[in-house]
Amino acid sequence: MKKNKLKYSFLNEDPNCEQSVLPSTARTVVCIAGSGYRVLPMLSANHIKTLYIVDQSQTQLDHVRSVLRLLKEPSYESFIRTVNPTSSQSLLYKGSHERNYKMRSRLLRLFFGSQFQGGVDLTATKQWPLFVKIYAYLLKKSKSDHSENVNYPDYIKMTFQRLMKTAYSKNFFWQQIIKGRAETVEAFAALISERTWTDAKANLPNIEIRYVNEDINEFLASKKNEIDFISYSNVLNYLGPVQKLAMIASVPRALTNQGQILFRSYINEIQLITDQLKENTEKTKLLENEMTGSYRIKLYEKI
Repeated sequence: MKKNKLKYSFLNEDPNCEQSVLPSTARTVVCIAGSGYRVLPMLSANHIKTLYIVDQSQTQLDHVRSVLRLLKEPSYESFIRTVNPTSSQSLLYKGSHERNYKMRSRLLRLFFGSQFQGGVDLTATKQWPLFVKIYAYLLKKSKSDHSENVNYPDYIKMTFQRLMKTAYSKNFFWQQIIKGRAETVEAFAALISERTWTDAKANLPNIEIRYVNEDINEFLASKKNEIDFISYSNVLNYLGPVQKLAMIASVPRALTNQGQILFRSYINEIQLITDQLKENTEKTKLLENEMTGSYRIKLYEKI
């Protein structure tokens, strides 16, 4: 039997997105497990009563449990020391996704040296065409999704240009591309702040957490008018046409009246054809400055 390996050990998404749009009326929430570090900030919302953590991978669910155990640390400072985010040996970087970034960061430094530190637009350098050709090849090889008509060079250029507009010292994802890890504690704290950690620690005893080892769409199909908010991660990228149609049918059924779902897509535009979900453009606008530089994000509401 093939061993179920850990894919994500830290964030590949900005958890501030969920925090900024989570309705204050949300009581029952569903979240793709991922690494667990997107789940942790959601626990800081004291109005949540039930949190379903869903993933097909039992390994990822077990990892989420280990992440939430970090809330038992006596203080935020102790939590930071335990996680040790600026160390390449940190448990944050044990997943295959994180190991891939270590390899890509070596490639970037090989091509550009220290130019990124001087505010240089890397996409305008003479090294960029060859770099992006190699980087696009590696990115394409690592993907196993249903994205169509992908122009990887344009996608990579867009990501780098968005990242270069942010403060390097405060952006974990920018540092991950350059160094393969967090270079400053400040960047880690921008994702998991002391306030977030402290509130999550206080709220944890009052939230019922249910771990569900199941396909997210099958799980949602079993619910009816029960879920107030869904953090769907970038599952859209992995759905074929038939699966996408099933999702479009199951999500509105699972959501309560005016329940919401947050979609991410790292390449394709998000275009849902349904008369039961409507984009909340006001909240979508709040997500435009998400920190990864690589996602398209939209929030839809049941109507």
